[in-house]
Amino acid sequence: MRVIPASRSKQWLSWGATSWLVTTLLFWLMRFVVLGQSWTVVHAFRFLLVALAVSAFAAISGWLGARWLALSVLSGNLLGLLFMAFVSRGTGWEDLSSLLLYMELLGLGLVVGIVLELVLLLRGRAGPRGG
Repeated sequence: MRVIPASRSKQWLSWGATSWLVTTLLFWLMRFVVLGQSWTVVHAFRFLLVALAVSAFAAISGWLGARWLALSVLSGNLLGLLFMAFVSRGTGWEDLSSLLLYMELLGLGLVVGIVLELVLLLRGRAGPRGG
């Protein structure tokens, strides 16, 4: 697929940095704007670290050659953030349930990516055999 950079490409660094920036900003937007929580450096830093972990995992996976895993994790991340924005619009448990929903969709993206990579690996091994 042309959209996904080749393995060992320097573009994965920009993908990771962009994902880190966007994910961090969306986390902060939801926590401090949508939910109306007061700004705390501790919470902001923790969300920044979560965004860094997710983005670094995706970028390193893609750089190592697991391109579909990287794309799937980034898709799960984006879907999780979007659903998190819709769920966290009230008071009470919505902030925790939205974070749980984010983690579930991120995990789903991870599982889908692993399955895709395994299917591609097995399909490559069971390819045409010369006789």
